[in-house]
Amino acid sequence: MNKVNPLQTWVYLYSRVMNKLGVTIVSAALFFGSCVSKKQYQALEKSKVDSEALMQSRLNDCNEKSSALRNTIAELEGQRGKLEKTISSLKDTIETCHSELQENLDYIRNLGENLDAQKKNLASELTEKNRVLQAKELELNAALAKAEEERARLTALRKELENTVGRVRELEAELARKDSAVILLKEAIAKALAGFEKLDIRVEYRNGKVYVILPEKLLFASGSINVDPKGREALVEIGKALNKQPTVQMAIEGHTDNIPMKGSEAIKDNWDLSVLRATSIARILIDDAKMNPKRIQAVGRGDTQPIASNDSPEGRAKKSSYRNYPYSPIG
Repeated sequence: MNKVNPLQTWVYLYSRVMNKLGVTIVSAALFFGSCVSKKQYQALEKSKVDSEALMQSRLNDCNEKSSALRNTIAELEGQRGKLEKTISSLKDTIETCHSELQENLDYIRNLGENLDAQKKNLASELTEKNRVLQAKELELNAALAKAEEERARLTALRKELENTVGRVRELEAELARKDSAVILLKEAIAKALAGFEKLDIRVEYRNGKVYVILPEKLLFASGSINVDPKGREALVEIGKALNKQPTVQMAIEGHTDNIPMKGSEAIKDNWDLSVLRATSIARILIDDAKMNPKRIQAVGRGDTQPIASNDSPEGRAKKSSYRNYPYSPIG
């Protein structure tokens, strides 16, 4: 059998170790070169520590074996001639190994520094993103609070609108009912005055009221406040029709022309005449037609609200009239 040279065996094993170590270092360099997540970073950090420990261990082994090699060289001084090339090559290999190992250590150190910088940058980015997120959350909460206030306001407005609509509908229904009642009242008064068509009595519906317009010639002689019999008869018929509508109020307005009053101390002027005539009509409605006096108003307008010109007898006749308008207050 061939005798195994211890030096050759050690060089072979050391070369295998260095080759494996070189592959491990290159793999670690390639692995650390890419951008990593936090979990991967932690794994790499651990791998770095393990690699440094392994390399330190291997470096220690190399140092021990180098020492053993020097001892072996001392013992083999007799074989120096043959082994000089081998020893020189081995020294070069050791130096190369040390150089490469140092380079790898420097690379790993730089890689660690880069990872620390990336960690700091990542922490800074996360801090900024958290700050922005908190600001957005505050904006969102403020917007939600404002939206809730607006929703509550809109709910209140909607409820108020519904109440208003309901009230409007009630008023519309009430107006419709009043209008219907007033129209029926107009028809009832017109029917009650059916026998007085030739006396120029007019029954009109305006602005929710019924106007019964009686000319002066039907009711009074010139300058008088006493109602003529035919006029009294017409007034009683009107009163009877109104008694069938107990909720309806009645206003009596006296109107005159602008010709001044003459020869009467009891009646001072046309305004006084219009008031006294209105009260005369009111008394007939109360005494003869048995109307409730609380339902009646009597006012005199004199010549302050003309409905025709005073330039002709016809115009003055129209102005000298009495307007009875039944109405039903809304409320």
